[in-house]
Amino acid sequence: MQTLSCGVVTALSPHVLSIFFLWVARDVNPARYSFQPGEAVPSQPEKSFPPVNTAEGCEWSSDGSLLGLVDPAGGVTVYSAAQGYEPLCQVPPLVGGPVRNFYFSPLGSHLVTYERWVKDAGDNVGVWDAKTGEKRFSFILKNMTGMSWPPLKWTSLETHCCRMVQDGIQILPGSCERSEVSRIDAPGIMAFEVSPRGSGPQGSGSPHVALVVAETRGQPARCQVFKLDDPGRATATKNFFKAQTVTMKWNNVGTAVLVKSAMEVDDTGKSYYGGANLYFLRADGEESALVASADGGPIHDAQWSPTQDEFVLLHGELPCPAGLYDGRKGNKRMDFGTGHRNTIRWNPFGRFFVLGGYGQLLGDTDFWDKPGKQLMGSRRMECCVVCGWAPDGRHFLTATTAPRMRVDNKVEVFDYLGAPLGRIEFDELLLAGWRPRPRGAFQDRAPSPGRSAPAAKVQAAAKPKAAQAYRPPGARAGGGLADLLRKELGSTSADAAKTATKVGAPSAAPLSLPPGASPEDFQKGAQASTGTGSSRNARKKKAKEAAAQAEAGPEPGAEKFAPPPRAGDAKPAPEAAAAQSSEAGGDEVEKKVRALKKKLRDIEKLKEKVATGAPIDPLQKQKLDGEAEIIQQIQALGGEP
Repeated sequence: MQTLSCGVVTALSPHVLSIFFLWVARDVNPARYSFQPGEAVPSQPEKSFPPVNTAEGCEWSSDGSLLGLVDPAGGVTVYSAAQGYEPLCQVPPLVGGPVRNFYFSPLGSHLVTYERWVKDAGDNVGVWDAKTGEKRFSFILKNMTGMSWPPLKWTSLETHCCRMVQDGIQILPGSCERSEVSRIDAPGIMAFEVSPRGSGPQGSGSPHVALVVAETRGQPARCQVFKLDDPGRATATKNFFKAQTVTMKWNNVGTAVLVKSAMEVDDTGKSYYGGANLYFLRADGEESALVASADGGPIHDAQWSPTQDEFVLLHGELPCPAGLYDGRKGNKRMDFGTGHRNTIRWNPFGRFFVLGGYGQLLGDTDFWDKPGKQLMGSRRMECCVVCGWAPDGRHFLTATTAPRMRVDNKVEVFDYLGAPLGRIEFDELLLAGWRPRPRGAFQDRAPSPGRSAPAAKVQAAAKPKAAQAYRPPGARAGGGLADLLRKELGSTSADAAKTATKVGAPSAAPLSLPPGASPEDFQKGAQASTGTGSSRNARKKKAKEAAAQAEAGPEPGAEKFAPPPRAGDAKPAPEAAAAQSSEAGGDEVEKKVRALKKKLRDIEKLKEKVATGAPIDPLQKQKLDGEAEIIQQIQALGGEP
């Protein structure tokens, strides 16, 4: 069985988890814990490291083989997990330090460090060899924002590296050799994002880069997609307004990108927090769509599946719906109900995902099995600040950290159903997370047969209270408006679904159906009206068969449905009852004869009209010419004209 590991940093006690990694307040010792699935969460670390100053002073490589820590000198020390976390190399500061942010390239080949820019001090961003500490090159980044960080972005296999410059993007080889540089000209560029891999089979095609050019002089903002191997022509373009800030997310196969454009202030006055739109764009330019608009409410979160071409979106006023969308056209495929949720977390295999309501919400968390379309469990995780799935995809971590919460700092571990497995408490905790592991270290597993979420405790029936004197709501304990608000906020899962429903599927039959109608008849009618359940050709075929059957008449011996009489209904007169029974149960031949005789009567009236010299139109003349044919049809049916 694989062992999970994590790390943590605390202010007073050096506690960290090895299945996950945590770091805490200032001048704290990071530590690593090991967690064996099926055993208790450890209370003591396996390994401690030199102290760091901030939570940003700890970073893992994407496969968990390298750990970087900011050392007291202001540089970065790289530790090798394969060598028992012995120091591998040291990277010095460029402008005196300390290093404020750093990260590893996807394959752990390079280390990028950032220090605060100081005028006339030189370059403040360095690119280093992560194994030897040798400097590759450096440059200046004056302002670090959410759209300018990270400044260098690689494809997942490090075949290409892109850097945003003042009027475009530089495309470098993955090895960062400066001798070979191509460029995409984009004056006014504000953000860019590189696809993880090529869009061809097994990622063999050319990877793409998406960039956004800001609005200018009344012109809309523009998102463009380019091939990194052929950057001379954009393969897809999308224009939109209200793009003060933008974020982009590629799917795992590099064929589609989600672009979220946002404004800090809503000029319509509908929202205090501004507004955002979410656009879907295919890299080949075949599809583009507005998935969610600011008019429909805030966009809480949108996350691509790590293995499938699909994404989950939380959009709308709380309680908001949760939907699964395809990555081909951006259409909604599945609905997971509504709730007070604002966070989405997929497990590494794309099988389970979590919908949580954190921050200003109460922390209600739902665990979903996507292939099974079932809600596996729910739990309230109060004051959760950091959360994430373990590399094995079957354990979930939440942490309450500072400075967001100054009290009750802790780390909790749950299984994939939401059942608690253990917790570690800290006086001050800055960050927590699982140690990453390479793909293939763990295998995807379906939910264990027979497992279910822990049953909620059933409260005993309350005993009847003795009669008491009346007290106004304001004088009651916790009464009044505050009590009503607490009750309302305490039921954030009231509308949450237990089973996901496919979008476009026929709805359930209503409780009250027309007399003689069955639920099966209702489903057939719903399919006919919505077009679901059969193709267009199949529906045409059914319509032709129904028309042919109606023309041929009912089968011999078939009885027509007559609704039973209801109590209180007035009985029809004898003559009306006889006529009704004659029409309802009469032979089909008699009906046809009566219809033909009616046509003869209409023809007689036309003859009288012609005899008076009144003009007739061509259609009426055609009716007169068909008199002989109608008489023949009546005689063929055994009737008399």
